[in-house]
Amino acid sequence: MIPGCHATTVAYDRITFTDTPPIVEIEPGSEASFDVTLRNAGSQYADVDINTRSITDGISIIDNDGSKLVDMGKSVTYQITIHVSEGIAPGTYQFEIADRSDIDVHTWETIDVRVGGKQGVAEPTDDSEDRGCESAEPWNSPGLGVIAVAAVLLLAYRLGSGRP
Repeated sequence: MIPGCHATTVAYDRITFTDTPPIVEIEPGSEASFDVTLRNAGSQYADVDINTRSITDGISIIDNDGSKLVDMGKSVTYQITIHVSEGIAPGTYQFEIADRSDIDVHTWETIDVRVGGKQGVAEPTDDSEDRGCESAEPWNSPGLGVIAVAAVLLLAYRLGSGRP
């Protein structure tokens, strides 16, 4: 043992995540909070904080609920708040979280963040009736909005180039 060093050798993962969200849904330019739960299966209490890594540009951790005392055989829930910048592209991103304590190895868990909602994913239905165009959900089709934007851009291009 090194004099003055208080580090201990950790043999196994005593503090583990027992509950993490399957996915966090968030819109660009907003914040979202989600809960994670840690359980202490060790034989001593620990002050535990949440550590993060591999965070994509445009996503930031606003609050990780700070350090909490996790007693032996007990669980503690942390509320993590993230912010997604206005300019981030819709899609699914990931970052990792781990417990941070002096008595434990740090096992990393992946958190999936879906920016922009469902992104046009169709929901299956049990309806066996006619499935014509009227059954399509409005968010599955670009609709007239895309056509209108294309027409306006084309008109602006023609006016800007001086062509009739």
